[in-house]
Amino acid sequence: MSDAKKAHPVGVCKICGGITYSIELINQRCGRSPHGRRCSGKFANASRDSDWKACEPCDGTGKLDSAQCVYCRGIGWNLTKPWII
Repeated sequence: MSDAKKAHPVGVCKICGGITYSIELINQRCGRSPHGRRCSGKFANASRDSDWKACEPCDGTGKLDSAQCVYCRGIGWNLTKPWII
């Protein structure tokens, strides 16, 4: 049985690259705490299908064999144009 392809995120933090699947968090402060301090970034809108491309090595599942995919950080998707966010 193969893993199912994940839905793409709808937002990306402009500072740390964190993602969200909640449209309500767009333009809200990121809640991640890299290096022990809360991130000061906000989630930018990346909800269009054209903003994302399914990760080829894991085929959008976020897993390679039984481990997290290192090419997409387990998300299953990669931003198509990260510089526009």
